[in-house]
Amino acid sequence: MQSNKKPVSNPTKLFNYYQNSSLARMINFINEAIVVLNIDGIVEMLNSNASDLLGARREQIIGENFLDYIESGSDKNSLIKRSLNAGKERIIQVPPIEVTFQHEKSDDQSLDVELSISSLPEEFSSSNSLFLCILRDMTVHKAEYTMLKRKAETDFLTGLANRHKFSSYMSQQWTHCVDNNLPISLLMIDIDHFKRFNDEYGHVAGDRCLKRIGDVLSLSLPNRDALAARYGGEEFAIVLPNCHAQNAQLLAMRLKRHLAQLSIKLFALETDTKLTVSIGVATHHNHRYASPESLINGADTLLYQAKAQGRNQICYL
Repeated sequence: MQSNKKPVSNPTKLFNYYQNSSLARMINFINEAIVVLNIDGIVEMLNSNASDLLGARREQIIGENFLDYIESGSDKNSLIKRSLNAGKERIIQVPPIEVTFQHEKSDDQSLDVELSISSLPEEFSSSNSLFLCILRDMTVHKAEYTMLKRKAETDFLTGLANRHKFSSYMSQQWTHCVDNNLPISLLMIDIDHFKRFNDEYGHVAGDRCLKRIGDVLSLSLPNRDALAARYGGEEFAIVLPNCHAQNAQLLAMRLKRHLAQLSIKLFALETDTKLTVSIGVATHHNHRYASPESLINGADTLLYQAKAQGRNQICYL
């Protein structure tokens, strides 16, 4: 392909060629990171916002192939190439897409950027086809989004996953385990006589109790794939992907013991009214349950069986 770059011997001359043009003055007044490309993706000019974003001086970037800054192998890389190529025949306008910047000659950390490309009017591009590329740093936006997403999925009091996160995670792990012929276990945990506890010690103590139980559940998870959630009120759930029934039952016994010790130590309850929990344990393997919902119902049924049999015990299949 014949390059459409200006016939200059090096990037510095190219920078000097454009620095006094009306286009260069225009992009320097725009409060965005702007890069001007030719059809081959070569950087013809850029403003100071763009050079700051890319972490190099303008003289260093001009004359380089812009696609070298985009993570290699990215499908977005191919999209930009196709769009610039289409610019030979028609005016193009690529809506904002998210790309990861990583210069092939640099070991610096990658940067997530929103990028849009559009053809420049002929009065700016002369006989060349030039394209205006607008860059927006997504780092702060993604950090804020991650924080908001985490808040939306977290129970405020206990710090565990909330019901919404539990449901989506349960469905996700069910699919993974079924597709790979792996077991998946679920613990449903309920604090016995919690209403009586609240009435006797007050809601502040009740909230403190729920938070401490959340801490114990969180610290007791066997691996990173396990998820502890506040299912509702004084009921909790633990999702255990790739966990056989015996291991799930052992975890339930360990949790029951730890929670009993916690209640005595931190809430100074009388020995005959100590806080206890009932637990239902269900495991899906070899087509035992038909869906995530049936596994949840199975564990919940076992939980209520434990409560009906006198509480402070574990029921499982």
